[in-house]
Amino acid sequence: GSLVGSEMCIRDSLYVVSLLLGLIIGSFLNVVAYRVPKKESLIRPGSHCPSCGHAVRWHDNVPVLGWLALRGRCRDCQAAIPVRYPVVEGLTGLLFLAAALVIGWAPRLLLAWAFFAVLVAVSLIDLDYFIIPDKIVLPSAAVGLAASVLLAPQRWWQYLVSGLGAALFLFVVALIWPGGMGFGDVKLALLLGFVLGADVIVAMFAAFLMGGIVGVLLLATGRRTRKDRIPFGPFLAGGGIIGCLAGAHVLTWYVGLIG
Repeated sequence: GSLVGSEMCIRDSLYVVSLLLGLIIGSFLNVVAYRVPKKESLIRPGSHCPSCGHAVRWHDNVPVLGWLALRGRCRDCQAAIPVRYPVVEGLTGLLFLAAALVIGWAPRLLLAWAFFAVLVAVSLIDLDYFIIPDKIVLPSAAVGLAASVLLAPQRWWQYLVSGLGAALFLFVVALIWPGGMGFGDVKLALLLGFVLGADVIVAMFAAFLMGGIVGVLLLATGRRTRKDRIPFGPFLAGGGIIGCLAGAHVLTWYVGLIG
């Protein structure tokens, strides 16, 4: 009984740590998404209000709770603080928790956390600027491949082929459909394959399915026209998250279905 209780305590502690860590990382990702496209330092100056320049007090910088306490307004100048900040923090916290629930305490959990953090950051930047920065996605792809090979050296070729295959597929799509796909998406697909291996198949399918559904809805509601650009990075990111959390189960189910 005591052993089972200890295991449950450790498990629950992992979930709490995962959620809190995700909230903290999510706060940093807001900084990354704001400063990287502007080519600003991620370290200096510290967190400050873009409107009045005043430094954000440490207790106002607590993820989600700080925004709620301030009621979405700067303490000094009362400028509105976008609701996106707590949403990103909360979302990242939930993603980190989901990874812990699915993977458990294993070395691959650290890779999943880093993978999700990169996906959130590039999604935000792509939504704002229609770019996926090389300085984020290319080093992440290299580290992702190295980590995947280190965790499963017997399947090194699978991760390499998956990354190159996914990137080649989107490269062909970008050549055929230059207005709807960018080469930043190609590099992001490389990262997905390097981290997910064969599960990138599920990720790519989910990305195109979500992109298609959202595109049709935007056109049907008049919020976008056929001439408007819609960033594909967030859909690739969403597919990557699905592939990481459920890709193996979906592939097993599909193989059994056609078998």
